[in-house]
Amino acid sequence: MVRQDFTLDMNKPLVFQVGHLGEAYEEWVHKPIVGKERPRLFENDILELWYMIKLTTPPAIAPALFGGGLLGYVMYDCTHYYVHHGKPDKGVPSSLKRFHMNHHFRIQDKGFGITSAFWDIVFGTLPPESGKKTR
Repeated sequence: MVRQDFTLDMNKPLVFQVGHLGEAYEEWVHKPIVGKERPRLFENDILELWYMIKLTTPPAIAPALFGGGLLGYVMYDCTHYYVHHGKPDKGVPSSLKRFHMNHHFRIQDKGFGITSAFWDIVFGTLPPESGKKTR
């Protein structure tokens, strides 16, 4: 049974409060919320942010994001395969192969980048340029 005098506290997550509304839920959902405070669904601001993004992202964008992510992964995987099995003699492909083979056979805890050294720079896993092995 739902308490008749129950009111929502806008400073607390709504997720744990709406169950107390019972039959009044349908009416409450359709009422505008008047006041400065916006309702919160979660206690955690990160979860709240992701939920708000979900609410404001049109459904048509989801397939495009999925397709873009899938295409990016396939391109990464093809590059990784080429770096391992191709025989580039010069240019960018050659330096990518050298960089990645150093990760496998020289310094395994550095040089994780397959298509570039960008994330290795960001995360501090860029291997030293000299021929010295570190570990």
